Amino acid sequence: MRRGGIFGKFPVAVIRLPEVLLARLLLACDLLTSAPNLSVNLPVYKVPSETRVDQLVDAVVVHHNRIDLTGRCVEALARDQGPLRTVTIIDSGSVTPIPDSQQRLWGDLLGRAKEGRRPIGLFIESFKENVGFADGNNRGLALRIRDGAGFYLILNNDAYLEPRTLELMVDTALESGAGMVAPAVYQAGDPERIDRFGLTLTRSGAGYDRKNESDGPLLCPSGCAALYRRDLVLELMGDPEGFFDRRFEAYAEDLDVGLRARARGYRVAFAARAKILHEGGATFGPSSPQSYFLRHRNTIWTIAKNFSTKLLYEVGFWLILGQLAGIANGVRRRRFSAVVRGKIEGARGWRDFRRRTSNRTKVSDLGLLDHRFWIRP
Repeated sequence: MRRGGIFGKFPVAVIRLPEVLLARLLLACDLLTSAPNLSVNLPVYKVPSETRVDQLVDAVVVHHNRIDLTGRCVEALARDQGPLRTVTIIDSGSVTPIPDSQQRLWGDLLGRAKEGRRPIGLFIESFKENVGFADGNNRGLALRIRDGAGFYLILNNDAYLEPRTLELMVDTALESGAGMVAPAVYQAGDPERIDRFGLTLTRSGAGYDRKNESDGPLLCPSGCAALYRRDLVLELMGDPEGFFDRRFEAYAEDLDVGLRARARGYRVAFAARAKILHEGGATFGPSSPQSYFLRHRNTIWTIAKNFSTKLLYEVGFWLILGQLAGIANGVRRRRFSAVVRGKIEGARGWRDFRRRTSNRTKVSDLGLLDHRFWIRP
């Protein structure tokens, strides 16, 4: 594993954490076996007096192969600045590691203070294996959680912030008291076309992107761009699976986090003026067999983990119909095999997920779900 901490021309202090403290930190995210002897680089800078540390943001971006997309993502973060304090990039098994020259370029770009604002710290952690979107973000959060930021931004490497986006998201969180904030995400290829306004979950168990502010109840932000409060991150990191469930790899991990948070009383808010442009499907492709497999498997696991027995009885009929409708949609889109494999794998894990979460508070409020049976993708 190659490690680096870049902060432009700003001074950096390198601290090697004691092994006992490090073990406890990594255990919280179930990383003990995958990141031994980790050294962490901490940026040294003074936060302007008008900005409280608990109102600053640490961003985590998982990178896999597409250095062009990650570069554009970093450039957008550098332009936005606002309350952003650090950017942690997790290089998840890229065929070609991020060149040192590219790392220096990004570090210089983020490290330049603009209009009296603080420089932004850049950290890059590289792993030989592809750890997946969920576990990659867990590793990034584990590295930054002790630094004291009030908020954490989870951002796809193919998502690009428009100016003032972070400031508007943090303001929304502070004004509403919400633990999660969803921005307005538009398509990068057509910036006027809505990509998603957060996520909704139907009573048939299907998660969907909201296409306008009234398109079903907002359950949680999408994992492509989501802001989470520190206390929420700390609480969910204490679960055995970590913040994101690494078994999911990708897809529906954001729904799982959203349901776990809502079950514990955390609320969600929508920042309508916070705009993000999203390419979409940069890793697997939105219609690839792997994406269909993961979506259908992980949706079943999400329901198993987070629906109370009471809620399962209330929506059980619709859940069964939803599974049949998903198979029919797979046939129509020529992804029958991937859909069926996903559902079989999901069913195999059902009992284990119910058992592992039997003592956990689960979602019982039918009002959190969209009343519609099916939403056309």
